[in-house]
Amino acid sequence: MTLPIRLNEQTPPSLAYKLVAAEQVKLHEGQAASASGASLFDLMTRAGQAAFRWLQQRYPEARKVAVLAGWGNNAGDAYIVAALAKKAGMQVKVCCADLDHTLPADATVAKENWLSLGGECVNWQLANLNQVDLIIDGLLGTGLQGDVRPPLQDLIAWVNRSGLPVLSLDLPSGMDADTGRPLPIAIQAHSTVTFVAIKPGLVTGQGKGLCGELVYADLDIASDFFKRAKVIAQLMSWPYLSPLTKRQQHANKGNFGRLLCIGGNRGMPGAIRLCAEAALRSGVGLVKVLCHADSQLAVGAGRPELMPSADCSIAGVRQALEWSTCVVLGPGLGQDAWAQSLVTQVLEFCQQQARPLVLDADALNLIAMHKHQFSRFSVKNAIMTPHPGEASRLLGCQIAQIEQDRLSACQSLANEFGVIALLKGAGTIICRPQVSALTDDYGQSQAVICADGNPGMATAGMGDVLSGVIAAMLAQGFNSAQAAIHGVCLHALAGDKVASQYGQRGMLASDLYPKLRELINLESP
Repeated sequence: MTLPIRLNEQTPPSLAYKLVAAEQVKLHEGQAASASGASLFDLMTRAGQAAFRWLQQRYPEARKVAVLAGWGNNAGDAYIVAALAKKAGMQVKVCCADLDHTLPADATVAKENWLSLGGECVNWQLANLNQVDLIIDGLLGTGLQGDVRPPLQDLIAWVNRSGLPVLSLDLPSGMDADTGRPLPIAIQAHSTVTFVAIKPGLVTGQGKGLCGELVYADLDIASDFFKRAKVIAQLMSWPYLSPLTKRQQHANKGNFGRLLCIGGNRGMPGAIRLCAEAALRSGVGLVKVLCHADSQLAVGAGRPELMPSADCSIAGVRQALEWSTCVVLGPGLGQDAWAQSLVTQVLEFCQQQARPLVLDADALNLIAMHKHQFSRFSVKNAIMTPHPGEASRLLGCQIAQIEQDRLSACQSLANEFGVIALLKGAGTIICRPQVSALTDDYGQSQAVICADGNPGMATAGMGDVLSGVIAAMLAQGFNSAQAAIHGVCLHALAGDKVASQYGQRGMLASDLYPKLRELINLESP
């Protein structure tokens, strides 16, 4: 998934890709509409028009359309789309979840307009989807409270079984707008046109897959709306980030950081090798790998630019740490006494010296296992990079709880450990600790969600590569928050480039190296 398509290209990315909770949309869309000289019915009309424009653009061959209408304002959007499609000469069938249900006032007007055109409404159970090309989903919007109940559960299951393309209005029916989780079932959309603002559930976790191709329509109130609404996150992609600074002609390798990668226990050299080489390909000047003696040969073989060391004595570790300008700890580290000793030494040093630190893999697992021991360490400039399993161990909960509300889970990690936390997965999230109103290049919102990435990246070693990329950003002068955001977005887009060229299946973590190098050398747009 790339950044959502903007139907109104006049809306700048700085506004278009701000994420807002559903409650904020309900609270402020009326005020924003009034400030811009529009009524809520005008917004409903614009929403229907925007969805119909996308229907014509994305599904030009569709001539027979089934429009599913629920009993909230989302149904009003659906009736407007139905009327526009009928006027355009399409065969339109409106299928109602409940023919007798009373609609809100604006939705009632939209329904009456549909009926005045000679349109009909039928019970969904009497409809035959085999006779249509496209389904318009206007069943449930952001007003859904609690789980979807019958008969809507049956209707959603019926739509998903049809195998037909579905265009959802605002969000796939049955999906929680803020978390993306099904409640407990949701429409599997082919595309979704979301209105006023992008809701976080559409771009992370299960919701990212449920919404399909995401399209954003601001309904011409973006400027007035974002003056009022509280933004909780920013959707980001590599092309929209500030580029790395241009290298000076007289630069030397020491100007671009000295990265120390620590891991690679006995029998596990691959992870730390992937991390270290990814850092080299992302522009770091020098990379040293501190690993187990049994892994030293495998780490250095075939990549002479790496500097492997197996001197893990207290003096050797100290010397390596003092040499470095930033550190990665965790890939292939293991959880034995050797690994625990390294975690203790590194945390202690990085706390004392304020050395930038990326924590990944078994470093996270050891911290989770020994919270009583490691809780005394508070490392400034640290970045924590868990996947949902590691996050669940760090927070002492089930993986399902992490995935039910990824944004809250990531923020909890940042707050509890006082670090920049990123939660890997579909729509990787980066959060800062909520200790003050932080401002930087990305504005005041606490969280950033990466728009890019694909399922082909769910493969061994991909997280190790990500840690190396983030560390390379640290080494080249970004602060911890910037390094995490740049690293995640660069890594995700590199994965998308590989997938577009070769396909998702069979992707290897090391396949990203050429694309990483290509992307960091592109001129900013």
